[in-house]
Amino acid sequence: MLNSNLPDRLYDWAVTSGVRIVGMIVGAIIFYYFIRTLSRRVIKVAGRKVSDSDLVSREQEMRARTLAGITRGLIIGVLVAVVVLMILRELGYDIGPLIAGAGIAGIALGFGAQTLVKDLIGGFFVLLEGQFYVGDVIKVGTVQGKVEAIKLRTTLVRDGEGILHIIPNGEMRVVSNLTKGWSRVNIDVEIDYHEDLEKVWDVLGQAAKETARAPEVRPFIISGPDVLGVEQISGRTVTVRLVARTEPFKDPEVARVLRRELARALRENEIVMGEEK
Repeated sequence: MLNSNLPDRLYDWAVTSGVRIVGMIVGAIIFYYFIRTLSRRVIKVAGRKVSDSDLVSREQEMRARTLAGITRGLIIGVLVAVVVLMILRELGYDIGPLIAGAGIAGIALGFGAQTLVKDLIGGFFVLLEGQFYVGDVIKVGTVQGKVEAIKLRTTLVRDGEGILHIIPNGEMRVVSNLTKGWSRVNIDVEIDYHEDLEKVWDVLGQAAKETARAPEVRPFIISGPDVLGVEQISGRTVTVRLVARTEPFKDPEVARVLRRELARALRENEIVMGEEK
């Protein structure tokens, strides 16, 4: 009698729970391909204006690719978990204990991996907000250097001595970006206080004009160099500051040319630096 009813029971299950399970699987597959297509379109739009010389655009594409991959992975993970639980319910299993167990496991994992979660969330917002890019010079606490890589959990910064610092993203409370949009050149020239300051202004101003006309750095200079004025008086020394605004990452090149022109101008006009008299 049981065997004679088996085909009918299988048929009833197939047209009810079976159809729902197939619908869940098909819907999940369609949703997966939708998310994948959407993420690829986002990456394509972000990288549309990328060129080999456009560092910011390349970084924007990398940021979009990373965020799209993370978001896609999270959505697919949640989708798979939900579909599996719904299928188990259709198969007659009690999913209540599984949900409760997953909740307890999630709480335990959260307590045990608070630092990891904080780093991941911090990295996500660094990428999302574009706080800095690869190649930017940043200062985090006592560490200052150029960003070599931005990962989801850590940021790699190499300082002026060549030391690579691996900074957890969750630890970056205050980040100073020294090259956001443009960079600045600050050069202090120490002059003996006996020198005629009017003559010094003229000489330094001429050196600044020569720097602005130098073909090797002219395309990189946004404004200046300008003689800002007396920055400090100490003992027998007057410190005069010159400033210039440059394209991002081009301040070292401009600073080198400016120092060269300053040294030439001071030597030709026999202006004494420091306390040489």
